Amino acid sequence: MNLLTTKILWSFCLMTNIAFIGVCCGAPSQKERTAIELLPKSIIAYAKISNLDELTKLILEHPLRERLLSLPEYRAALKSGPFKQLQLGLAAFEGSMELPWDQAVTKLTDGGITLALDGSQGGFVVLLKSSDEATIDRFRSFVLALGQLQNGGKAAKEGDYRKITAYSLSDQLKMAQMGHWLFLTNKSELGKAVIDQYLDGTHDSLQSNQQFQHALAKMESVDAQGGSLAAYVDVAAMQKAGIAKGMFSEKLDNIAAEVVLGGILANLRHAPYATANLKVNVEGARLRLVTPHQRDWEAPREYFFGAPALASAPPLIEVKERLFALSAHRDLSQMWLRAGDLLTDKANDSLAKADTQLTTFFSGRDFGEDILGSLSSGIQFVAKTQDFTGILPSPAIKLPTFAIQFAMKNPAETQPELRRVFQSFAGFFNVTSGANGRPQLDVGMESLGKAQLITASFVPDRAQRDSEAAPIFFNFSPTLAFIGDRVILSSSLKLAKELVMQEQPAESPLQTSNTAVTLDASVLRTILAANKSQLVASNMLSKGQSQDSAEAEIGLLLELITFLKDAQLKLDTTDSQMQLSLDLHLGSGNAK
Repeated sequence: MNLLTTKILWSFCLMTNIAFIGVCCGAPSQKERTAIELLPKSIIAYAKISNLDELTKLILEHPLRERLLSLPEYRAALKSGPFKQLQLGLAAFEGSMELPWDQAVTKLTDGGITLALDGSQGGFVVLLKSSDEATIDRFRSFVLALGQLQNGGKAAKEGDYRKITAYSLSDQLKMAQMGHWLFLTNKSELGKAVIDQYLDGTHDSLQSNQQFQHALAKMESVDAQGGSLAAYVDVAAMQKAGIAKGMFSEKLDNIAAEVVLGGILANLRHAPYATANLKVNVEGARLRLVTPHQRDWEAPREYFFGAPALASAPPLIEVKERLFALSAHRDLSQMWLRAGDLLTDKANDSLAKADTQLTTFFSGRDFGEDILGSLSSGIQFVAKTQDFTGILPSPAIKLPTFAIQFAMKNPAETQPELRRVFQSFAGFFNVTSGANGRPQLDVGMESLGKAQLITASFVPDRAQRDSEAAPIFFNFSPTLAFIGDRVILSSSLKLAKELVMQEQPAESPLQTSNTAVTLDASVLRTILAANKSQLVASNMLSKGQSQDSAEAEIGLLLELITFLKDAQLKLDTTDSQMQLSLDLHLGSGNAK
């Protein structure tokens, strides 16, 4: 895509004041046609933004906006080159539209905006409709003037199709106005199809696509509740067209990707379509991605969903100053044993080498069947801040502490084996560290109530004992803890003790959630603020910035984080539907 095309699309982003993904089906056009009726039946992706005037008003009147405008770092950023160009673009837009930009956007888009991708021609089309034809005229003139400016004063080429004037903004981008409608496309034939539908309405349109109508009913039910964006993708058509091939591969080449995404990608290989809904309000935003789901689509990834019945994740671990928590159902033993059906040959070769080494490390016991098979399918991970007050040596870079927790199926048999391996690993580490002149681990054992903890801590040399800028590995005091049927592997002794003292809930409150994730932005800011000097130094080295510039950039980052309270992600699966939900909750804009 050339520079002119980029500029034209950028002007649309500017116009809508949001990341332009597209929007929709507005009020009836000439002959009462909607955007859906103007689009050909071969459309495979469609997106719609509703209530753009309300969204613009929300942004302009949000309490956090005044806080953002008052930040010295933000005011300084406004003086930078990109922001100056944005301000000049806004001024030009307002001059052409003869209205302040927010009023112009409201009037320009009150009939809707639609973005669609065509499967048969491989093109895209953007449809914009206003209730005021004069407003469309002014915006068309603005786009043409912007294109002429970027093209050294050369005006766009014009052509007619059925008495509709089309403008060639570039070799890749065409524009035409049809009364109250304006559209952009990169394919002439696709543009002609839209004009034919506008004038005649005699051909099959997206309106006649039954699968789309089925999905649209679900999108509109959410949209009626205040949704801001709704989108549809014909997944089967994308797969047939060879688009995004990696999403539809039967086997993945990365074991971590398999653990995280394997079930989702397996579902996409069979799902006929997917929908998305975004809801934005003063408190934050919620994005939902939904596909149909059937249990017979799960093979060979039953480990991801649970067998024979759908399984839910265990509860998220609750600790003070929690940064991040993840809980998921994954039968890791079955995944490991069925790796040949899930991973590519290259990934399987790497896994086979790891399996051989791990089997040796576990005294001949098969890692997939005997070790992973001894653990339940519920995975719990948590990370939180570390407090080094009064602790020496203290690391210069202070990392969060983290832990992973499983339930053991047979604690009496599994506990001694895991304890022995942990101690063996510490011994092996000491041998290699001693040979390379690095600090060694001091291994010990503690009891805390009914819990048993096998601890390891780095032994500082004399020069490091009282240091407040010790090496990064002093963040770690690896600990293996056992309490009841739980086994906990923690990066620090303090977190392990906190976890073994917790009572476990009798049931998971997650119900149908296969995976749940949460991130606390205020804790993230605390961790980054504790390492501000190191972040500034890193910026100075990597970007060649002055100290003042680096401090201003890191300071702005820390301030911006205060605008987010937390983020939560959930994957919910039923016998008929899979839904991925992302919730973002806004903060106060003030650091604690």
